[in-house]
Amino acid sequence: MKLQFQSGEKPLWSQLYDILEARIMNGEYREGDILPSEKALMDEFEISRITVRQAMDRLINAKLICRKRGKGTIVLKKEDMVATSFVSSFNGVEEKNNAKDRRVISVEYVTPTIEAAYFFGISVNKPVLKLTRQTYVDESIVTHYETYINPIVPVDDQTDFGGSMYEKLEQAGFPITKVKEKITASIITGKEKELFKINKTEAIMNRIRMGSSDDTPIEYTYSKYVAKGYELVIDLK
Repeated sequence: MKLQFQSGEKPLWSQLYDILEARIMNGEYREGDILPSEKALMDEFEISRITVRQAMDRLINAKLICRKRGKGTIVLKKEDMVATSFVSSFNGVEEKNNAKDRRVISVEYVTPTIEAAYFFGISVNKPVLKLTRQTYVDESIVTHYETYINPIVPVDDQTDFGGSMYEKLEQAGFPITKVKEKITASIITGKEKELFKINKTEAIMNRIRMGSSDDTPIEYTYSKYVAKGYELVIDLK
C-alpha cells in the first residue's frame, strides 16, 4: 500500500498510522514482533523521519506498540493492551450527576493532541479550538473536560459555550449523532491532586469521547472524574 501525496488527502503520518495499524491487526506484525526501523519505514514510504515518528507515537498512544531500550519498537501482546473501548449511541450515554454548575474555564486556539488530529484527519500543526470546562459540587471540582473541536465547525474563541456544547454544535450545523468512548480508571496523580484540590489518594475515572455528526468527526474530549460519588450509565443500543 502506498501513501497518497496529493493535496486534500489525509496527513501522511495519519495514512502511515492506518497502514501500520492494519498490519498489526491482520497479523502481518504479530504480538512480540519488532517493527521495522524508522529508517526502513522512511525508505519504504519515501517520507521524513518526523512523519514516521508521528505515526509511531500515535500507535504507542493507542497501546498497539511500545519502545524497549536495546530491542526496538515491539508489538504489544493482548494482555498488555489495557484500554477498554466500545461504541454506543449518543442518546444512550447518560451522566448521572445532580450538579448543574458547569463552568467554562477557557476557549482558545491550540495545536491538537496527536489523537485528536488523527481523529479529525488533520495535521498536528493545524490550530483547533479547545474548550476547557469543569463541573463543581459545593465549590469542589468533580469533573475536568478538555474538548477539541474540528476546524470545519463554524465556531471560534468568541463563541459563548456557557450553555450546552452539543446545542452549540447543533446550531452550527453539526449535531452529534454518534459517539465512541474509551474509559479507564487509575489512581490519582500528584498533578491531578492539584487540579481537583485533593490531598488523599483515591481513584480517578478517565474518559475519551469521540463525537461525530453522521460520519464526520466533530469533537474529541478528554474527561477526568473524581470516581467517588460519580456514576456513569452506558446504554448500548
